[in-house]
Amino acid sequence: MRAWRNPICFFLFIGLAAGLACSAAGAVPISVSSIASIGEMRAQAGEASPVLQVLSYHPGLNRGGGLFVWTPGAAGTPDNCVSFAGKSPAGRWIRQWTGPLDATMCGAYWDNVHDDATVLTHAFAVAAALHLTLTLPGGTAKVCSTVKAAPAVIVRGQGMAEDSSPTKIDASCMKGGWVFELTTPHGATGVEAPKYYDMQILLGSAPPPSGCIRWNTVEGGFTDSAASQYFMMHPHAERINCGQATRQQTGLQCSKCFDGDFSQNLITGGAVGIAVEGSDVMCIGCAGPNRIAYTTDNLIRLVSHGTFGNMNRVVGNELLYPTDSHAPYDSFIYDNARSSTIVSNHIEGAVSGVQSVIHVLGGFSHTIADNDIDVGVNTNNLAAPHWLIANGPFVNFRAVNNGCAGCVLGPALFTSRATTYNGVVPQVITHGGNAANGDNGFPPGSNR
Repeated sequence: MRAWRNPICFFLFIGLAAGLACSAAGAVPISVSSIASIGEMRAQAGEASPVLQVLSYHPGLNRGGGLFVWTPGAAGTPDNCVSFAGKSPAGRWIRQWTGPLDATMCGAYWDNVHDDATVLTHAFAVAAALHLTLTLPGGTAKVCSTVKAAPAVIVRGQGMAEDSSPTKIDASCMKGGWVFELTTPHGATGVEAPKYYDMQILLGSAPPPSGCIRWNTVEGGFTDSAASQYFMMHPHAERINCGQATRQQTGLQCSKCFDGDFSQNLITGGAVGIAVEGSDVMCIGCAGPNRIAYTTDNLIRLVSHGTFGNMNRVVGNELLYPTDSHAPYDSFIYDNARSSTIVSNHIEGAVSGVQSVIHVLGGFSHTIADNDIDVGVNTNNLAAPHWLIANGPFVNFRAVNNGCAGCVLGPALFTSRATTYNGVVPQVITHGGNAANGDNGFPPGSNR
């Protein structure tokens, strides 16, 4: 046997080995029982079997289960997502997990048979309380009434596709209203908006007002006082496929919203694709182009209310083929904001009775630049009578470098010949470089 040169090291080694042997000998394996559903777990006495592997929230679906530990003495109202009551009142079953909160963890069936609207509303509330992202699984959920969103919650599906998205919300059974909505209470403060990503929403023939997603309501008011709704801060919608079914629906509507972005969405059908009401510094397309098609009123609608409606942007979108059959059809982009920028959009379609491509009502500063316009009044691709209608007056209006894909633009139409905005501030109109005929129709004396 090898002699140890250092007796201290020898005794340290013996002590360590003995400690490890005692530790291994004294370890008691934790017993984990497996049961089929959350309902069975609620009927369990946690003291008898404190760790459970639950296979599914509802029997047989293999969704929303997980590992649960009985916590003696835990109190408070169970949220039925991450904490549950058991047979004994003196404790709670607590879900063991990391990461976001999945809707199936709160009991969503996600089978396109059961109505998951109430569960989704509850999941939003729990995600907000726990400061978690809410995830939606792949597959299809049936939603027959409005899902009430919660402030500051990010909700993510598994992806968006043009024809068949991985995550679908089938709302064809709804009788009215928006599929997802948050309306703030009255008060002169702001609330962080919910944000939506990566899903497809299928609407049915619900009467107006209805649509895919709404932040606040137009009826909620637009003042800085406690008499109107809270400010809705930082709303986002990206990679949402919103399929509208009737002529009265609106895909995304944001009222009294600030500093938000709607990008990379696909919105088809309905009356309006995206409507921004009384909102400041909102951008449509800043993080990537939206594709909006086949609406009946406007593809994009910007409206001011009171002092709200400033510095909104419509950037780099595909705006295609509205389907209005009434005469006359107003415009592809309706801009009644106080100030706006409409740049680098591709605008295409042939609409009988179309009056203009872009209709600007008036306000402070407006820039219409670098848009690719291919809009006709019929299938022979005759140009719309006016590529631009501007009612005015304006403080500063700029229209430059708007093109036409192999066609001749109709002239602009300025209905106001005022030389000042309010009798004091001079009206400045700058235009130039617009495709053939596009620089006609501007007020006399405007810069070129």
